[in-house]
Amino acid sequence: MAAHRIEDHWNRQIYTINSSIRLHWACWDDEYVVFEEASGQTQRMGPLRAYVLNALEVKAYCLDDIVHELSDVPSFAGDSNLTELVQTILDELVRNGLAKVNVE
Repeated sequence: MAAHRIEDHWNRQIYTINSSIRLHWACWDDEYVVFEEASGQTQRMGPLRAYVLNALEVKAYCLDDIVHELSDVPSFAGDSNLTELVQTILDELVRNGLAKVNVE
């Protein structure tokens, strides 16, 4: 029963881009480079991480909504670990200051 409540708690987390950052993107094939203006940091990322960060630039998402959108993208569809991968990416983006999370 406790695990169900924890899962419900995680599903109500809403992720957004950190409003204090400004990103500049470059892409070569399946490799993305993102320059964050305020910190001067450049990050290299693969397609999944880039998709998640770019999605957060457009609007706020909960984990389930991002995973649902990604499951419609052919290169990500059918990945049995998609939810765990996206959660890891969201956690990294929050930890790196690129995104923030609010609990609803």
